[in-house]
Amino acid sequence: ADVLTFGVTPKNAEVLSGTSATISCVVTGLTEQLQSVKWERPNGGGDITSDTAGFIFDNGASSFGSNSQTTVLTIPANKSNVDATYKCVVQSNEHAKTADETNVQAKVFTMTSTPKSVANQVEQTLTCTINGLDGNNPVVVIWRENSGGTPLTGASDTDYGIDQGTVSSGTQSSVLTIKTDKMKTYNTGSSFTYKCSAKSSQYPESAESTELDVEANVLTFGVEAVSKEVLVGSDSTISCNVTGLTKALDFVDWETSSGTD
Repeated sequence: ADVLTFGVTPKNAEVLSGTSATISCVVTGLTEQLQSVKWERPNGGGDITSDTAGFIFDNGASSFGSNSQTTVLTIPANKSNVDATYKCVVQSNEHAKTADETNVQAKVFTMTSTPKSVANQVEQTLTCTINGLDGNNPVVVIWRENSGGTPLTGASDTDYGIDQGTVSSGTQSSVLTIKTDKMKTYNTGSSFTYKCSAKSSQYPESAESTELDVEANVLTFGVEAVSKEVLVGSDSTISCNVTGLTKALDFVDWETSSGTD
């Protein structure tokens, strides 16, 4: 006969702040269902009752098999705005475990973007910023042209390039480069929106986040002459006001009415 070893494996989660999270405990080495399963709130906040305050948990009894039982806790969105540690507490008579406790992490991150003004005759970049990450655990950022669309790859793509970014001081900035030919399809004076989402690499079973809008406004190029009228024989200053720029002009030249510099 093979003697089974009792074990509990936490299944942590990392999700976008303000969205529901699912965590679980996988209990192995069983020949019978656990006698009891409960979940406890963070910081000694007491037992969780399923279907109360938005929490839902399944003790896993109905899916018992292969000498294991998995208990799952769903944390509601309004309780998922800061990192938290929950406990699953199980009882197994066959292993003389009366209240075996295991910590399970529910980590959260935030996502931000700032609308950007762009020109449509050169390549441009859009940035999606993720905060609240562990230093060695970047998220996987997914870029899309539209909600629910096919993820952009960036690799060998004539329209796009993608830099996932690295984590520094808890922040990761992923950059989408929109190449020149693609930018030329956007009209001046218009706006467009791309979507970014993120998925944990630290806890890959975590769900992909909801999508964040990353907006851009296409500037219209314009030149306004600022003329002056002065007394003959005195100095005069005239100017051109150039609008619709995202960087300094590459070259400026002045010519007289006869065409000379």
